[in-house]
Amino acid sequence: MHKIVRFNEALDIARKLVEDHWDDLGGEVVLVRDLYGRIRVILKNKPKPEEDELQKSHGRFAKKLQTQLGAFGYNKSQVILYGDEMHDPDAIYKSPDKRLLTQDKQLFLLDRQLIAQDWDRPPLEKKTQKPRVTFFGLKGGVGRSTALAVWAWHLARQGKKILVFDLDLESPGLGSTLLPVARYPDFGVVDWFVENAVNQADDTFCRNIVASSPLSDNLAGEIRVVPAWGVNTGDYLAKLSRSYLELASPGGQWAERVARLVEQLEIQEEPDLVFLDSRAGLHDISAVTVTRLQANAFLFAVDSEQTWRGYELLFQHWRAHPRLTDFRNHLQMVAALVPETEANAYLESFRQNAYRLFYENLYEEANPDDFDAFNFDVNNEDAPHNPLRVNWHRALQEFDPVKRPENVTDTVLQAAFADFWQEAESWVFLEVS
Repeated sequence: MHKIVRFNEALDIARKLVEDHWDDLGGEVVLVRDLYGRIRVILKNKPKPEEDELQKSHGRFAKKLQTQLGAFGYNKSQVILYGDEMHDPDAIYKSPDKRLLTQDKQLFLLDRQLIAQDWDRPPLEKKTQKPRVTFFGLKGGVGRSTALAVWAWHLARQGKKILVFDLDLESPGLGSTLLPVARYPDFGVVDWFVENAVNQADDTFCRNIVASSPLSDNLAGEIRVVPAWGVNTGDYLAKLSRSYLELASPGGQWAERVARLVEQLEIQEEPDLVFLDSRAGLHDISAVTVTRLQANAFLFAVDSEQTWRGYELLFQHWRAHPRLTDFRNHLQMVAALVPETEANAYLESFRQNAYRLFYENLYEEANPDDFDAFNFDVNNEDAPHNPLRVNWHRALQEFDPVKRPENVTDTVLQAAFADFWQEAESWVFLEVS
């Protein structure tokens, strides 16, 4: 009876077999892992008819791979494919998702994933100069959207124009936090995606997916909101299911469509700052807003084992993809819901846990005189692991500034957010200056 091979083992088995037979495989090798986790090998050139020994070697290799991979392999006739027999070999060899597995050999992996592919992709080119801030949390309920709304309000008081996107499409709420029903625009984010798919998300349409929050009425600045849905809600779930569509035309990938939405509204609205309210968790929306849109990303967290274990899964993924480093300087931890009692001890524990997360996964080894390395001391106040602080406050547990503004006094806001405002504004505006 053959030993059952698990998903966690299959890639290492395939890699070792390729390395053991490297001399016969003809140089560059790509392992393609399909949606089921099954692995096949792509070689550039098929042996010529006169290369009898090489043909036999490939046959033996194919049989070993089939046998050793078990349910995560293909049958012997399908386990090896050759680039010179493919209709479009560039789809393999020039794929942006292909990543190097070994430093000393041209051995690559191309992972076919149904979701979360955007965590593996580099940032997109930014076509506008507007600074962006993503509000992300691995878990919900940490005050991420509240912090966004309050900071937008605070900046509008200073004369800033803030453009806010509710991109938490499967659990939207920011729109209703900032807009009463009477202020909702005709359409929202999901409408843009379905109209964009049929080339109808033009400038006229975009003027109907954004509205001003009453929180900025009579202020020097303005809060402009793009909610997940609009007055013409229609069948929201039907629209949502089509929002993630990747189009066949160039520029039709999900991330590129999100970027186009943001850029189209940035040009229209000309804001001073753009806020992106990301979905919690490891969904592709989070990947796009955190790593691909060239936004400064606030990583909200509470100091709990559950939170750090979840973030560790994400950071370990980044460590396994060392080419994805362009976004590291745009990450910043936020200690959310800092308790009223023993706050200093809480923050120190948070700092130590965040430092371990960055040190083990993203920080580079560096000599004392290596100032270009991405590396920070545990107590460095400018380090991304050193958290910005949002204090817990009882009055914010039912935060509804549009319907109950009397519960959100300046005293409450200063107590909860004064430290966050100061540090966040210094970081963001220093980044964009």
